[in-house]
Amino acid sequence: MFKDVEPDIIFRHFVWSVLFIAACAFYINNQILPNVGSYKEQMRFNRVSQVTLEQTRAINESVESKVNSFSIDDKQKLWGSPLIVNEKFLRDNMPRGFLKLAISKKGEEDIAKDKIRKKFYGISGEVSLSKSSLILDIVPTLHEKGVNAVLELPLKIKKNAKGNLDFVANISIVESTYKYDDD
Repeated sequence: MFKDVEPDIIFRHFVWSVLFIAACAFYINNQILPNVGSYKEQMRFNRVSQVTLEQTRAINESVESKVNSFSIDDKQKLWGSPLIVNEKFLRDNMPRGFLKLAISKKGEEDIAKDKIRKKFYGISGEVSLSKSSLILDIVPTLHEKGVNAVLELPLKIKKNAKGNLDFVANISIVESTYKYDDD
């Protein structure tokens, strides 16, 4: 069978086969093998990402189910009942110890774009010299009650004939006008 084949043709086929195998080995060594490491790293990263995504979905579903399980009463507690801040509310929630106290509403301003309302109140009164810190405790006491109050300057304090302090303070209270719609 190989009698008719010339050795020259066999040698040429052998050389071409060796060159083909060498070219394939060179290509595999220089092009494919370096990318296998990055491919393995990418696969590991994908597995980690998938596990993290599944954990995040599980946490999200758990939280959603807890939020959706709130009853209407719980939603009211969560969103809070709106405080009606007026002169009576302020008088009832002032620190105790003032000798005289007068509260009057000075006005209000609606800021529709921010969905807030600012109410301005004037507070005047008398306090003994030993309890002068009560004047500065007005705003923190209101904060404890959930009222967003700010002491406006100037704060006027002067000593009267009895040795007590007369003061005039102005506060502004910021309230939200956002209406929560219960679905």
